[in-house]
Amino acid sequence: MSIKILTMAQSTIDQLDMIDFTRLTLPPLETLYENAKKSPGVEMYEAKMESQENQLITEKRSWLKYFRVGGSYQYGNIAINSAFTNENTPLFFQSSGQSQSSYYGTVGLSIPIDDLVDRGNKIKRQKMEKRFTKLELDKWLDEQKIRIVNSYTKVRTALSTLKKKIEDYNIALANYKMTENEFKSGNANISDLNTAKNLETEAYEILKTNESIITNEILTLEILSKTKIISQ
Repeated sequence: MSIKILTMAQSTIDQLDMIDFTRLTLPPLETLYENAKKSPGVEMYEAKMESQENQLITEKRSWLKYFRVGGSYQYGNIAINSAFTNENTPLFFQSSGQSQSSYYGTVGLSIPIDDLVDRGNKIKRQKMEKRFTKLELDKWLDEQKIRIVNSYTKVRTALSTLKKKIEDYNIALANYKMTENEFKSGNANISDLNTAKNLETEAYEILKTNESIITNEILTLEILSKTKIISQ
């Protein structure tokens, strides 16, 4: 697993090294702002507001709990059994019965005074909680815009000086090559060669630092704005 991760990381680095930043065009800021709304942070706030809206609907319907409705239904048979006899009549039995059903319904109303008095406040609190979450979302988006602007500005600044730094490095490299040839032919001493090499190394480090800033800030922009700029 670690080898696979290292391979993927190296592949990403190789891809970035192949990018010609001098031809890079940044998306408009408005596009980055709009795409930033696809962030999981926004989804989290929206889910929270949806939950609060459902709670508000439940609270508005809570008056239904004050009513109590009940009912019962009964069905059965009533049977009467009798026996009769006297000195002139032999014993005989008689049975009679009928079916009957009945239904009872009840409606009750029970309103706790404290609950009734506080009901308006509960609804108001639910509305305020939803509004507070909306304000938190707006605040988060504003802060995200500031982060995007900061990285965007750094990239623009680094890109504006990139060509100059490339030119400086090419000049320093050409000067080093020329001094090296002169050193080989005996027209320059070791001090001249060291000076030329130091200038070439310094120009290279400045160029790579500038490219590193561009890469870092662009990748930061991609994360902040959920927008692909150089990543594949």
